[in-house]
Amino acid sequence: MIKTFTLQRIEEQQISATEGKMTFYLVDENGEYRTVTGATHLDENRQAIKISTQIKREHPLIQCLFDSDLNDTINIEFDQYNTVIERKDSNSTTPSVDDLIKEMQEKPIRLGPMLKSTQIKTTETVH
Repeated sequence: MIKTFTLQRIEEQQISATEGKMTFYLVDENGEYRTVTGATHLDENRQAIKISTQIKREHPLIQCLFDSDLNDTINIEFDQYNTVIERKDSNSTTPSVDDLIKEMQEKPIRLGPMLKSTQIKTTETVH
């Protein structure tokens, strides 16, 4: 399943000297609006250097959004991730990141789990 999102707005909050929060405001290919939030780790200059999310199914999206700019269009292929992280009811336990990595390593590899659309900004020929 490939989903397409356009990043419309980013909000950042500082929670402590080393922790922050980023909220990404998106619109998908169907015109539906969505927000995704992640916890950030801040460097000594209080700049976000990495991000994570409590919702493990959003991990590939939050990682891609963290490296994106406003108005970027992001295409993400969720099939491989969905085979590892199944939707469960709220009473079930969430696997740890280490468990997810181990389980994903045991699955067949699919190329291109995260694709970011880019616009070519040059007219030079590629050799």
